[in-house]
Amino acid sequence: MERWTLAAGHMPPLWTLGLLTLVVVVAISEAAWTFTRPRATRPRRIGLAILALRLVAVLALVGLTLEVTLRIEQVTPSGRRVVVLVDRSASMALADAEVTGGATTRRQTRAEAVWKASSDARVAWRDDGIVLDVRTFDLSTHPLAGELAETLTATPDGAASDLAGALSELAQPGRRETTPLAGVVVISDGLVASDDAADGHVQTVAQSLGVPITTVATGAPAIIDVSVANVRAGEFAFVENVVEFEAAIVAHGLAGAATTVQLRRDGELVSETRIRLPADGIQRDVHFEVAPDRVGQFVYEIVVPGMEGEATQANNRRAFVVKVLRDKVRVLHVAGRPDWDVRALRSLLRRDPNVELLSYYILRGIDDISREDTTAPLSLIPFPTEELFEEQLGSFDLVILHNFDAVRHHVGQYVDNMARYVLEGGALVLIGGDLGLADGGYATPAMAAVMPIDSRDRAGLTEGRFRPGLTDAGRRHPITAWLAAAEGTSWEALPELSDFNRLSMTSRPATIGASALLVHPDDSDASGQPRPILAVAEPGRGRTMVLATGSTWRLGFAPDLPLIDGARPYDLLWLGAVRWLLRDDSSGRLRLETDRPRYRVGETVELRVETATASYSPEPAVDVTWSVRRLDASSAVATDDDAPDPSAAPPLRGGEWTTDGLGRARESLQALPVGAYEAIARRTPAADETDTHDDTRDDTSDDGRSALSQHESRRVFIVEPPGRELARVDADPGTDRLRRLAEAAHGEALSVVAGDTLPRALPLADPSNLLATDGMRVDTRRDVPLWNGWLALVVLVGAFGGEWLVRRRHGEL
Repeated sequence: MERWTLAAGHMPPLWTLGLLTLVVVVAISEAAWTFTRPRATRPRRIGLAILALRLVAVLALVGLTLEVTLRIEQVTPSGRRVVVLVDRSASMALADAEVTGGATTRRQTRAEAVWKASSDARVAWRDDGIVLDVRTFDLSTHPLAGELAETLTATPDGAASDLAGALSELAQPGRRETTPLAGVVVISDGLVASDDAADGHVQTVAQSLGVPITTVATGAPAIIDVSVANVRAGEFAFVENVVEFEAAIVAHGLAGAATTVQLRRDGELVSETRIRLPADGIQRDVHFEVAPDRVGQFVYEIVVPGMEGEATQANNRRAFVVKVLRDKVRVLHVAGRPDWDVRALRSLLRRDPNVELLSYYILRGIDDISREDTTAPLSLIPFPTEELFEEQLGSFDLVILHNFDAVRHHVGQYVDNMARYVLEGGALVLIGGDLGLADGGYATPAMAAVMPIDSRDRAGLTEGRFRPGLTDAGRRHPITAWLAAAEGTSWEALPELSDFNRLSMTSRPATIGASALLVHPDDSDASGQPRPILAVAEPGRGRTMVLATGSTWRLGFAPDLPLIDGARPYDLLWLGAVRWLLRDDSSGRLRLETDRPRYRVGETVELRVETATASYSPEPAVDVTWSVRRLDASSAVATDDDAPDPSAAPPLRGGEWTTDGLGRARESLQALPVGAYEAIARRTPAADETDTHDDTRDDTSDDGRSALSQHESRRVFIVEPPGRELARVDADPGTDRLRRLAEAAHGEALSVVAGDTLPRALPLADPSNLLATDGMRVDTRRDVPLWNGWLALVVLVGAFGGEWLVRRRHGEL
């Protein structure tokens, strides 16, 4: 066919175009005014003739200026384009069967087979001028060419099937395709929508294309699989409070089979339950109730061990992050008698709204009881020894025995309970005085094994003023590091203490991580070591502290008391001790955070770190190393109680930071695959610091992982697919979805298991509609200049001259 168009052969400068526009506007406006101006001596036809001649003259002037050319083209349709979209998501790697118990075939293999069987149809399409555009799709589209386009060979490992996005790309107006779209072929298992809303969106996008869509279903009805289809869990939980996790288990081909559903925390088995798998596609809800025993951020997983013959085990687990917080810290404070030291500590703990304090004073001793009149009324309650140290001991986060005589108050039989409480994660503080550590009431082997001092010694109280010395360990430890950072070094600017118990350190400090933070400046034990005033240890999962003096209250009430960072020394000492005993994150000088615990695949993960000085102010120019590793190091599901060891996996990412002036640094992580991750940051100790980890100590946590030192911080996070691609793997809903899609788009629905192949006569859009698009090929082109010749000059001169003559004849000039 022939197509005529006008084209400008010359584009003058901008100022010329502006001048030309002004001339045209003035010329046409003046002619229009002349035409509409009433005049009795001039017929109306004369005004019309003047206007017409002026318009002809203006058009001739514009044509000459722009060098207007008539372009004559011979064009023919350039062909028709068919886009073939091949699903390469992970579900296409599944193997299913046409009948239960039959031979299984991968869905990707069926896609390749039907493409090969349709080779004659593809040849016929090309003979009809159809151009094939073959692409794979998952979260985005990827073009195939050459051998790959002929065989469809691909590795189906995409995180999701975004068919709506792939179809939307074809409708984008900005695409510069030389051939008009005439039809679409979708080869998939149909698992391209997670719910009815997503299904409706796919159909809406398909209909907006305005071309037929032919679908080829590659799934088969029989599959063997069990999956954790969904998990309902909150992002937060409170320590020692029961929280419920719910998992939806969906199975196919395993009706009635018995299996175990496990709940794991950071790879450690927490709970498990036995269930019978329901019929195909029926959801079975499994509930777990747990009471987290410590604060922190943890990766929990619902795991179903692999079953024989499963199509995939990648959907047998589902991970989620839970941050365990303290609701309120339960503190048991038992004092042997009221005094200033007891009052100071009790007042400090009561001021904290996050502390639930249960405090007892012992006002009657054994001697009082032996002398009392048993018939007289008693206003004091009996001390609930059994209830506190037997029944309710595990409910407390921190137990403080303040100058408390275990023998005198008949608590000796419960001392081993307290030792076991520490090993299971509790925190215990012994404060000395004339009662607490004087008579060997804590001398049982079990208690001696968890204390930083030798509790078998009978350490009487020694009177005398002194200023304790700060050890090397004390300079680094969160409880006492503020002393080294204060303007007055160590204890020199602080009040003297007035008494102490003459204790000795345990004989096995490395085993329980025991160290003395404060020591007596003059007194030494039999081995020549300074007597400990403040000592700490980390036995088992718990922590212990011994303060061998009852006079620290002077740090809060002495005259002319210096303030450190605006706080009393007494507050700094005890708040630091409580934070350390409870493993509070804020007690560390290195804090690692992520901007959120869950990410979609493809999103950027932000790691942030903050460093602090010993007095917990921002510390700049600190070197920090960091690494990120997979927690689900093995993609296979364990079939026994042994979980893969994530610490054995090499780091996926890592590097070094140097903190800025505010003690901060950050890193953006991109392109992390789906999975659970652990991020660990470690600050480089200063020249006068060493890590408090002892190489001779068995530093492993209760889950078998290496414990973190005070210079390390850990966070966990999860990268998830945008849709749960393998949550439900049954192909029947997908086949039905593809059928409805083809019907809505006026295409044809085919199924590989039914023996269908692509037809020679593929449903395509009407060719008459295609000609209205830009998909035309120019065969010949001829340009005819309209401005370059005598005719253009005659028209221009004749128009202006004719208008002049008409105006002169009728008295317009």
